[in-house]
Amino acid sequence: MLTFKAEVLKSKQKSDGTYNVKIRMTYNREVKRLATNIFVRKEDLTKSFKLKNPKFLKEADAIVRYYQETCAKLQLDINNYTLDDILLHLKGEQMKSQEIDFIQFSREWISHTTIKGAENYTSAINSFVQFLGKDNLCINKLTTSLLKGFMDYLVRKREEKVKLLMKQGKRIPSNRVVSLYLGSIRHLFNEARRQYNDYDRNMILIPHSPFDNFKIPKQEATRKRAISAELIKKIYKLPYRYNSRGKEIKGRYNLAKDCFIMSFCLIGMNTADLYNCTELNDGVITYYRTKTTSRRNDKAKMKVKVPALIIPLLNKYKDIKGQRVFNFYNNYSTADSFNKAVNYGLKEIGKLIGVDDLEYYAARHSWATLAVNKVGIDKYTVHAALNHIDDAMKITDIYIERDFKIENEANKKVLNYVFRNQKKL
Repeated sequence: MLTFKAEVLKSKQKSDGTYNVKIRMTYNREVKRLATNIFVRKEDLTKSFKLKNPKFLKEADAIVRYYQETCAKLQLDINNYTLDDILLHLKGEQMKSQEIDFIQFSREWISHTTIKGAENYTSAINSFVQFLGKDNLCINKLTTSLLKGFMDYLVRKREEKVKLLMKQGKRIPSNRVVSLYLGSIRHLFNEARRQYNDYDRNMILIPHSPFDNFKIPKQEATRKRAISAELIKKIYKLPYRYNSRGKEIKGRYNLAKDCFIMSFCLIGMNTADLYNCTELNDGVITYYRTKTTSRRNDKAKMKVKVPALIIPLLNKYKDIKGQRVFNFYNNYSTADSFNKAVNYGLKEIGKLIGVDDLEYYAARHSWATLAVNKVGIDKYTVHAALNHIDDAMKITDIYIERDFKIENEANKKVLNYVFRNQKKL
């Protein structure tokens, strides 16, 4: 027979002088105790440590009745339950009656996760909180209609931003935030279900799935940043800026002009890699692409031969300390600050050549576009030259030692096409 009884253990006094009221469970001569949210003092107890305060007696009796009624449905005389099984069932029923705060869960999950891009989840939750107007949400109230409301909110925010940018004559961003934030909310919801739902024991604390009938909008295709060969040559031929003494200014305009051309001639090498690279041997730069090195077995290794056309730039920005290939780190504390300076200078250059919102990444996009459309290089070679991963070839790539000859030969052809009138390539 299963029995429940409220009791206070004299030996379990807490540091604040209180005692927790326990519910003692007895079944087949085995005893277990469940803690309650009732805390009493000596004056609430008899000399024999029995409850005497009517208020706490009433609360304890209510808990006992709840446990009795809950366990009556288990049909103990039919099913072969142990006391541990009963205890687990009661704890599950208690959890069902408690609200799971989705916002609190999400912030705790984000604080402990090690996955890349955790900051995106933080941004998504912060935006969701702004939409809700409060910093809490019972997970059962995360419904399809609420998600639609959040999506409409994000779309309206984007439309407001677009209007402002159009008025300012600036570039219009994609709808990446809408798809990214909603996708983040979906991931966090699924993580909550994984934590709170025990399907083996049929303890389902989050039974609903609001995303079943909710379609997250697809992210718009990446904006085409490629520019023509004529415009690249224009950038190359742009005059430098000098001070009153005829000395070249060490400003963002001159920096941007040089770095853009270097990037294009080095198969779209990005600013982080220009900033960080340390290996230059026999006219070949070896680097490990910062953006993807942590996600690849080959550490995203790349070897690119320095074309004769940019050897003057290589010498111009040479690190005399010998710590890195280029000296950019001497003037900029981080790769991000270096990147911002370059892109700021490119805004000036863009105005001069008639390209709205010219970006550094246009060098990489332009190389790939010209390689395929104008030079006739196959997409697989371009794919390899950009140092991308081919998922279909992952296993094969394990056994192949890359020598980068094909990629550098492709680069030579692209540069011959763009700078064919230049003596040095």
